[in-house]
Amino acid sequence: APRALVLWHGYGWRIDDLAQMRKQLKRRFGDPTRSNPNLLWASFGPIDHEYRTTHSRLHPDNVAALGSPYSDLLLPSSAFQRAFTRSAAARHYAVDVAGRKTALFALTWHHGSAFGRFGDDEPLFDRLFDALERRSCNAIMRMHDRHRFAKELLAALERVAKRHPNVQLKFKNECPDAVVDLSVSDVMVSNYSSILNHFYFLGRPTIHLDPAGEGGDYTYCVWKRGKVRVKKGAAAEEVWKIPPQDIGGIRVESFDALLSALDRALDEPDCCRELASSFVARHYTSPDGATCARALEAMRRRWTLS
Repeated sequence: APRALVLWHGYGWRIDDLAQMRKQLKRRFGDPTRSNPNLLWASFGPIDHEYRTTHSRLHPDNVAALGSPYSDLLLPSSAFQRAFTRSAAARHYAVDVAGRKTALFALTWHHGSAFGRFGDDEPLFDRLFDALERRSCNAIMRMHDRHRFAKELLAALERVAKRHPNVQLKFKNECPDAVVDLSVSDVMVSNYSSILNHFYFLGRPTIHLDPAGEGGDYTYCVWKRGKVRVKKGAAAEEVWKIPPQDIGGIRVESFDALLSALDRALDEPDCCRELASSFVARHYTSPDGATCARALEAMRRRWTLS
């Protein structure tokens, strides 16, 4: 193709470095840091637009704050959500998503371990899934790409999933489409994966695991030259582009607080609705069910398409 509309995979809180992507875009479509008629980058909203034109160094002519196309599928008023039933999706799951509540765990690889300062991952997962089973609640563990996790953590996740019949383990590189996992879930738990932003559109409870360590520093992993690179003791300004307090749900700083937040989310399904709505209003352009149409119109205007 001679032209490109670039859709970033998720909004998210963490700093992302586009140095390699800028080089790739330049080779294929021309310099993205100069006004370039071949490129259109779809930012999520005005804050993201500012970030892309300053930190990411994309020329303002090449960036349009169009919103989240994914929101067209996730808004409760959307045709997809109105037609969707958990019973129709149930045969695709090893856990009972039609008859029981479901908690979706979308844990990023960016901080090395799953629970970080909360404690050792494997025994905490056992405690967590036992607590959910007492609530007759499933757990779908929707992890990022398998190759981004340490072998020790992968082995622990697989052992835990085998021990708990209410748990299903999935990886993004093997199951890339998340829309059904999002739609069958009553609550999402994550250590700040950008998929939380998508769940906000549903208005359901979200729980954010604080990944900071002692003194407020971080273990921070990045993907560079085909490998995960780990930096211990990273400062907050090296990690966040959006403050971790700016969220659309509950933030927890201990394992016991996580268990309490899960109880609240299962008992009060509307407990985060206003917080989620407020985040979406601040950060996204017009989540009105017409974002895909808006993106198409932006392409037509930019490239005089019929």
